[in-house]
Amino acid sequence: MLNNFIHSLRISEQNLQEELREKSFITTHKKGDFIIKNNQYIKVLKIVLQGKVRVYQENKEREILIYYLNAMETCTLSLSACFEDCKSTVNAIIEEECTILNIPVRFVRDWNFKYKSWNTFTTNTFRESYNHLINQYSNLAFQPLKDRLFDYLVSKATDTVVKKSHQELARELGTTREVVSRLLKKLESNGKIRLGQKEIQILN
Repeated sequence: MLNNFIHSLRISEQNLQEELREKSFITTHKKGDFIIKNNQYIKVLKIVLQGKVRVYQENKEREILIYYLNAMETCTLSLSACFEDCKSTVNAIIEEECTILNIPVRFVRDWNFKYKSWNTFTTNTFRESYNHLINQYSNLAFQPLKDRLFDYLVSKATDTVVKKSHQELARELGTTREVVSRLLKKLESNGKIRLGQKEIQILN
């Protein structure tokens, strides 16, 4: 699996390939495991090799989704902490069983200056995260919550079906369960969805 990571990032430097094999380690995690906790120092950079991770912040008993991490991705906020030696401002929890590549932070900093391909990886990670956050901000600022909810359902649907509770949707959209339930009923009355037992079907 480490070889897949090396190939995916197009790491051509032989020395970096050897350092990755010698100085990193791989762990596996089940759904619900925390791999990053708020207000803790980042000691290793965690890169998803397989699976899915949800990165979020907590504010007054409400969770605010930042983004999901998929294969070959890492948390930008944690990457930034590696360079600044500061505490994490987010939580990261396993959504789907994961295989994680762990790299001690001192190597993350050193490799950024030593190896072009690693510098490209970190630069691309920052750029892609910036673009994602700008898009997310635009949606929050200009798109009504009802429309954001429907777009989110469409993006999460498998064969037009979404298997998420009202509480999960509220958590991931940064609102309350009551608000989500009300908006779902409105979407159903407009013929866009059908509410079922622990699932939502997209109709339109």
